Amino acid sequence: MILFIVSCNKEEIPDDNFNASQNFNRTIKFEVYHVYDFSPVSDSAVAGAIVTVYENYEDFLTEYYPDATRTTDSLGKCEIAGLDKDKYYIRCVHPAFSNIIDSVTTPSNTTSFVEMLFY
Repeated sequence: MILFIVSCNKEEIPDDNFNASQNFNRTIKFEVYHVYDFSPVSDSAVAGAIVTVYENYEDFLTEYYPDATRTTDSLGKCEIAGLDKDKYYIRCVHPAFSNIIDSVTTPSNTTSFVEMLFY
């Protein structure tokens, strides 16, 4: 006697890599420093800098509709994860220093590293 059992389930199996399936799989890690003129040994991390990213250049120019904003920690670091575009424009602001602007490419499934330097 042969017994053959078949089972069906209409519920989809959850994707273990949910962000990758939705293309929200890019991360940008920032490090913000103040560089002193008199000695490279005196460079220091900048806590409390506000880092804002924009996917659209026009929004970046007018400072409207940022895609994400983070504040650096005591080591001058912050991270923005779950991004889905290939390029972002960056604005870094601190009350004691001037503004820094930059851009970064963010290929799919990667982490990009950006160092921002106040002089």
